[in-house]
Amino acid sequence: MECGIIAKANISKLIDAVKKKAVFYAPVNGKTGVEFKEVDGKQEIAFDYSNSKIPPKKFLFPQCELLLRFKDNNLTDTPLNTEKAIIFGLRPCDTKSFLYLDKAFGDTYGKYDDPYYRARRGNVLFVSMACNNPCKTCFCTTVGSHPADTAGSDIIAYDLGSELLLEATTPGGDEFLKTNSGLFDKIKDSHRKEKDKKINAALEKMKKFDIDGLKQKIDAVFLDEVWQEIVDGCLGCGICTYLCPTCYCFDVTDEKKSSGEGVRVRTWDSCQYSLFTYHTSGHNPRNNKTKRMRQRIMHKFSYTVDNFEDTYCVGCGRCIRGCPVNLDIREKLQKLNKVNVE
Repeated sequence: MECGIIAKANISKLIDAVKKKAVFYAPVNGKTGVEFKEVDGKQEIAFDYSNSKIPPKKFLFPQCELLLRFKDNNLTDTPLNTEKAIIFGLRPCDTKSFLYLDKAFGDTYGKYDDPYYRARRGNVLFVSMACNNPCKTCFCTTVGSHPADTAGSDIIAYDLGSELLLEATTPGGDEFLKTNSGLFDKIKDSHRKEKDKKINAALEKMKKFDIDGLKQKIDAVFLDEVWQEIVDGCLGCGICTYLCPTCYCFDVTDEKKSSGEGVRVRTWDSCQYSLFTYHTSGHNPRNNKTKRMRQRIMHKFSYTVDNFEDTYCVGCGRCIRGCPVNLDIREKLQKLNKVNVE
């Protein structure tokens, strides 16, 4: 696969070279910290950042999405989004999360095929940025990843200070680097050694804990009182699900005007809300926070293993950093894994 070195000062040249064919998104400092926004080479890209507060899943799964318009009995489909985009500077945990969303929306198993998601997925190229300084709340190594994981990336970049080392990991990434090869210098042995040094230093900062056998444990303690201990202190605000790059629950609603015109929209939803499973009959199978918290953890660490053969957590730590009452999923998982099962 193609690889090369580019000075950070020359990233604007790369943006100029591709912006006629694709929209270039990159991490920049915004109101909520680092945000992914469209750049044209004039903005200052945030290279040395921990992670964005809001996950970049919005590029494939928008928080609010128009599905169709209607008037009386006439329906008009929304044109599929065919905008070509390059998402630059994602952290490896986030690019890996897209592989999980693929299984839910992208027909990976031949069961589901969401045309809105698929249209975006087929027109985007992901350039991830290996983590040199993982957050204290990150635990990607616990869930089978690491600070330089290439899963889900088309190209991975390594921050070597004033330069970036880029390596293609897919045919699409390989083609991109070859097309723009004039902007890159050849990699030297000193670059590779510096890359390895950065990766090893990042790995040393990670604190891994054991979750082997967790699925079997939580399946066995489904009705155990431990879940009440797990949920103690939770407000039920749902911020953990909104900040999670792998949560994909949504609601579909129709909004109609008195004129008869209306729209159908899809919006993010959360299993932590009391109305999420509220039936029209008035019955609610998850009528308290304990059941809803159990659902969140069971979904990520048991149900998705059954349905998609993966644990739907990438260890980004957003739910820990964003929780208003400082609940820590790492503590919950370790507590669950220590429960005695007879």
